[in-house]
Amino acid sequence: MSLVDIGKSFSHTLREKLVPQRFVFHHVPKCGGTSVGRALRKRYILSQATVVPESSFRAFEAFTGREDRQQMLIDVLDLREQMMLYHMFEDVRGISLHVRFSNVAHDRFRDLYKFITVLREPVSRFISHYHWSYGKPHAHARIEEDFETFLSTERARRMGATYVEYFCGLPKDESITSDVAIAAAIGNLKRLDVVGNLADLGPFERDIQSALGVRIRIGRENVRKKRPGSQSELDNPALRARIEEICAPDIAVWNAIFPQQVVK
Repeated sequence: MSLVDIGKSFSHTLREKLVPQRFVFHHVPKCGGTSVGRALRKRYILSQATVVPESSFRAFEAFTGREDRQQMLIDVLDLREQMMLYHMFEDVRGISLHVRFSNVAHDRFRDLYKFITVLREPVSRFISHYHWSYGKPHAHARIEEDFETFLSTERARRMGATYVEYFCGLPKDESITSDVAIAAAIGNLKRLDVVGNLADLGPFERDIQSALGVRIRIGRENVRKKRPGSQSELDNPALRARIEEICAPDIAVWNAIFPQQVVK
């Protein structure tokens, strides 16, 4: 046996001893996933991976030569799912990335990997997602419209169905606002091993410890600074009603997963 083979065998034995339980963390945008993913990966330092949204989009852009950015924001999700599957077949123990629920991954690896995510009240998530993406001219996922103009766009409608898009498990050309897609997203979320609530991270941390056998402490990273003197969109009843209408698919998912915290 060569020194390389000996090293690989030793590394595998060490990983089996220190981080035997593998996981995939489905990082949904603006749900505290940066903090959760980093907390998890710190405990899996011997074998962990992530897929950076900006870099994966730029790789997709360079490979395809495409310029239809809005559609590419949807199509790049296929690439990220493929990258997740690559890491799983490579037996990476801790994987954290912006990725949809994958029936292929779950069916093939559910006995080996734990599947984890954390969600946030949908209206707050929608507003946070907008402000995070607005005013970043060089970012791949930038939003250029002011808030009220943005509410009339197709991207806003998709953003209001983010939970459905991420967890329905349907082909990307299927409607993510249909009753079928919403029901599929609810069903798949219930198949995950741990689903946390950003507003109450204590139980989430305990559930992760139970599932993975490691204790984590989730910090606060990637938090958007509020603009001084800004008026919350939620203080405007008419505007809030429009946002809730747009977010109706995600609200339906949230209410099914967290019935004790129903959003009306």
